[in-house]
This record gives sequence, structure tokens and C-alpha cells, in this order.
Amino acid sequence: MAELIVARTPTRIDFAGGTLDIPPLYLFHQPAITINVAIDLIAEVTVTQRPGRTIRLLASDQGRQVTWPSREKISWTRQPFLEMLARLIQSLAPDTGMDIRTACQAPAGAGTGGSSALAIATAAALAAVAGRPLQRSALIEYAKSIETQAIRVPTGYQDYYAAAYGGASSIEFGLTGIRRTAIAGKAFLAQLERHLLLLYLGKPRFSGANNWDLFKRHIEGDRRTLALFDALQANALAMRQAFQAQDLRGIAHLLNRDWEIRRRVLPTMSSPAIDGLIRALRRAGALGARVCGAGGGGCLALIIEPEARAKLIALAEAAGAKSLPSVINMRGLVVQRGKA
Repeated sequence: MAELIVARTPTRIDFAGGTLDIPPLYLFHQPAITINVAIDLIAEVTVTQRPGRTIRLLASDQGRQVTWPSREKISWTRQPFLEMLARLIQSLAPDTGMDIRTACQAPAGAGTGGSSALAIATAAALAAVAGRPLQRSALIEYAKSIETQAIRVPTGYQDYYAAAYGGASSIEFGLTGIRRTAIAGKAFLAQLERHLLLLYLGKPRFSGANNWDLFKRHIEGDRRTLALFDALQANALAMRQAFQAQDLRGIAHLLNRDWEIRRRVLPTMSSPAIDGLIRALRRAGALGARVCGAGGGGCLALIIEPEARAKLIALAEAAGAKSLPSVINMRGLVVQRGKA
């Protein structure tokens, strides 16, 4: 029977400090930290070795597939959406036949780091198949580098750390490197989970509020952008303290503040419909709310009163949103071996 490798990684909800994780921008806002929590919207990669040299890739979440006669023949010209996966296979896979299946439970454009989680899972699975398993720190650098090559703009680090480690993370970007620290134990994260609600608003429609736009403004010395990063830094430091103090209401307050800071500088992160939904949800029992990632759609993360959950979900669904699971993932990357 053929050997089977399955790698699974979580995605994440970013609580504060997003965009501070992009090199070299974090060097100008010290100490720079990002706070996130890994969730069980899982990215999964399954690799089965087959006789011969043919490589078959099925990206089931994208509804795309491609077959290459060998590793040397890998190309993504006709399948540009598969470039990241193709680059990972080309650089990490052994020179054997393989069936590779990828899937991610996070919807398209969710803003929860699905592509980065998939990159970590793919790199880990391929390294295991090749008999050269990588440490998590090396996987993070490898996956980030390949994804940067594929999307051709600078990428941040936080998504890869959530995927690799799970749990609640404070990721500090210092002058001599990056340090990830777990900032909450299982008991508090179980309490936080009861107060979490994740809503999918639909695929983002705006391109102006992305990290590349912020990166360019920062490098050009735009004062408003520099002030934004300073404000995000201060809020992220306060968010770390709120997690360490197990202060749910403080976390909710800072989640609101992070969202307001971003909206003031980047109006395209929101829309009248998103603003209206957030106002309605707050009136109905939401304590804090922030659109994940670059905004303009994707997922809306909320801290809520648990007894208001059913009412909030009904209100959101009536507005066209969809409730998603928000179970906190404590394990991070898991690689398993079996038989096909």
C-alpha cells in the first residue's frame, strides 16, 4: 500500500497589530508585536506517493486541478492561481510520482490567513514525504518566502506563526529576530471561545486597503500612515496586556479600537453595509468587532455576550452574513502518516 502523509494547520483571528508583521516596517515601530488566536478552520494537505514520476495536484477548495509529467515539468503559466502550491512542490517534493490534495475550510478571501496556513501544511507534508522534515521555524521562513514569490508583494509573518503553533500568540518582531510567546492558557481560551463569534461577510470587493498599499505609503514616509502604525503598535501592546490579565472586556474594547484606527486611515476597509451591521450587532449584544485581515469583506470577528449568540447569528444571517465555527485550535501544525 502507498504511504499517505496528511498535514493540518489552523487559520487565525487577528486581534491587534496586523501589518506590523511586515518586514522591514516593524523595525520602525519598536517594540512591534502582533496578537492572534488560531482557530479550527483547517487547511489540510494530503500527499500519496505513486509509482512513476507523474504529479497530480487537486486544489479541492479552489475547484482546480493540474497534472505534470514530472517535477521538472512543473509550470503554473496556465494555472496562475496554483502558483504558490506549484512552487512549493517544485522546490520540496521528491522526484517521485505523487497525488497531492489540498483543502481549506476558510472561505475565499476570509481574511483569516488561509493561504499561509495552506503553505505551511503543504511545505510540512512535502518535507515529510521527502524524508527531510523541517523545524517549525524553518517551515515558517520557507512558506513565507514561497508565498511572497507567488503574490509578488511583501507578506507579513503572523499567519504562518498561528498555523505552525496554534493557541493565542504574541509575536514580537525585534532587532535580532522574531519571538513567539503563548499569552493565554487553555482555561482562559475556553472562556474566550464562548465569547467569540465569527461571521463571513463575502469575498472582499475592495483592493485599496491591502498591505501593499500600506507598505508603499510607509516607505514613502506618508505621515498619516506612520501615525497609523504607531497607533496600531500602542493598541497591540495594550491587547497583549489584556490577554495576560484575562480581561475579556478589555480585549473587546481594544478590538473596537483597532478597527476604528484602521477605518480612519483606510475607509475602504469597511463599507456602509459593514458599518451598519456592526452597529446593529453591538446594539444586540456584541462587545467588540473587527473585520479580519485587509477588510472590505471577508470575516468579521466579534466578542459577544454568550447569551446573545443566537440573536446575533439570526441578525447577521438576515443581513446576508454566514456564521462560521470559531473553535480555538491549541495544536498548530499536525503531520500524520498512514496508508492509502
